[in-house]
Amino acid sequence: MCWLLAALALATLALGRLALPDDRALLWVVRSGYWFMLALALAGGAALVRLWLAGGREWPASWRLWRTWAVIAAATLAWHAHERPGFKILADEVLLLGTSQSLHMQRQAGYAVRATDVRGPFELLQTTLDKRPLFFPFLVSAVHDWTGYRPENIFILNAVLGLAGLLVVHGLATRIARSPAGGHVAVLWLAGIPLWAQQASGGGFELLNVTLLAAWLWLAIAYTARPTAEKQDALVLVAVMVASTRYESLLYLVPTAGLLLWVWSRRGGRLASPLLPLAPVLLLPTLWLNQAFSANAGFWEMQSVGASRPFALGNLPDNLGHALAHFLSTDGFQPNSPAFGVVGLLALPCLAVWGLRLRRDPASRDEGDAGLLAGLAGLLAGTGLMMAYFWGQFDHPVIHRLSLPTQLLMLVAVLLVVARLCAGKVVLWRITGGLALLSLVVWSLPVMARNAYGRGYTPGVAYAWRAEFLERLPGRNILVIDRDCQFWITRGISATPIAQAQARREGIAFHFRNRSFTDIYVFQALKVEPETGVIRVATEDELGSGYVLETVAEHRLAISNLARISRVTAVNPQAVAAPSASADVPAVPTDPKQAEAARKAFLENWIKNLP
Repeated sequence: MCWLLAALALATLALGRLALPDDRALLWVVRSGYWFMLALALAGGAALVRLWLAGGREWPASWRLWRTWAVIAAATLAWHAHERPGFKILADEVLLLGTSQSLHMQRQAGYAVRATDVRGPFELLQTTLDKRPLFFPFLVSAVHDWTGYRPENIFILNAVLGLAGLLVVHGLATRIARSPAGGHVAVLWLAGIPLWAQQASGGGFELLNVTLLAAWLWLAIAYTARPTAEKQDALVLVAVMVASTRYESLLYLVPTAGLLLWVWSRRGGRLASPLLPLAPVLLLPTLWLNQAFSANAGFWEMQSVGASRPFALGNLPDNLGHALAHFLSTDGFQPNSPAFGVVGLLALPCLAVWGLRLRRDPASRDEGDAGLLAGLAGLLAGTGLMMAYFWGQFDHPVIHRLSLPTQLLMLVAVLLVVARLCAGKVVLWRITGGLALLSLVVWSLPVMARNAYGRGYTPGVAYAWRAEFLERLPGRNILVIDRDCQFWITRGISATPIAQAQARREGIAFHFRNRSFTDIYVFQALKVEPETGVIRVATEDELGSGYVLETVAEHRLAISNLARISRVTAVNPQAVAAPSASADVPAVPTDPKQAEAARKAFLENWIKNLP
């Protein structure tokens, strides 16, 4: 078994990273990605069912307590009372839904950039492969398969994952704390972190990632405490699921392999299990997809902040400052809990104290502490990787979500301080739980009600406005020209991007003449010049000459930023492009610090001029 596993791992690495050129590897992802994810889901599900049937005392008795379900239900209710289902992070979430649509309709990985229903059925005319791993969109496509395609399915799945995540974290915390009190306290802390509520009502893959990480950590503890074939299969396949959910989650395969070798060495031989040899093979599409970053440097999006390398130690000081700003912020514009931030950050250094105690006092060791140490090492490595990432600023609206594994690490640190370093005294659990409940009521619920952290992200606001506009339309036989056309495509609306409409003006004119669509609409972002009041269309949303537009609706997304939906009333395919008006637009500072200073100065002046 050991030699077979090693051979399969080497063969997978060679085939996944060395044997195929980039374009061929990505083509294989498109054509076979669905089937690999199906095999992973079936194998992982079988492993978890086998573990459940053989589990016995491994499953916490606290799951049978009404208090457990009461606190989880209260946390879930608090989350969904203040967060509406919708896309929270523009690029990630809508492309994940688009990929699930293609997996559902075509069994191919990719998202549509052009689609129409002119010939009757809704057709995806052109798809492109996304850089994001496939396990989450596969799960969404499975929901489509069994309930029918609806964009809302992605939000339903995350709502279920939110409940499952709380249940898994409760079980993990109960195991670490050796008491149901630890599980209750853990759920209360998570209930008061607005970021978790945002993810439970959004369309991203972050909640699946952190739920699987909590399950992986729990399985690592259980496996090293009393190794069995069932636990081994579940641990390894959950690790493969984690690696197939987020890019950087591949690193958790390292502590997983280390645990296998450690257990085998202590047992004096391997622990044979039927599903283990499948694990390396199931990693193939993730390894192939990873080649997308080498094939297309633009996937790193480094140009957005002027970075030259994706990871560098020089990013650490700045990113650590941003992390502190996120965890400790008290202005309500961060989806955080300052109380949890203080408690969690103070608990982190205590992990080193606990580790030294285990080394000096073997009698203090608990069953499964080796698995817990390996899990903490993985979470610390993941946090370190984020701090070295060129765009690892946790206080940025797009990056908040990347802090979830770090918050899991902080939560485990808090549990270890109370349960191990302080001997799990009942009074300390009551104090910690009372602080979590007080923070939830006094801070988190009002912050979630205001939702300033969500409304400050203008692309998300723009998507919500698109949805409202679509609901008001009497019919759906329309064509929408939009830079972010995936929103419309995932709702079964014919759409094409701005660049395509510029290049295929004759085609748009043909369909306009022949009444292929009841209406043709254009979505554009606008910028208001503060000194003159002149409204300018964003350069990337300019249709150019040849299109005559009639404004249908406008909406303010943020200060000086508007969105406009217009109806096309005429198309002249012979029109000559007009000269660019970009020379009249004031120069925008290219340095990020100068741009931020200019933004703050304008905002202060804007507020001063309020009537």
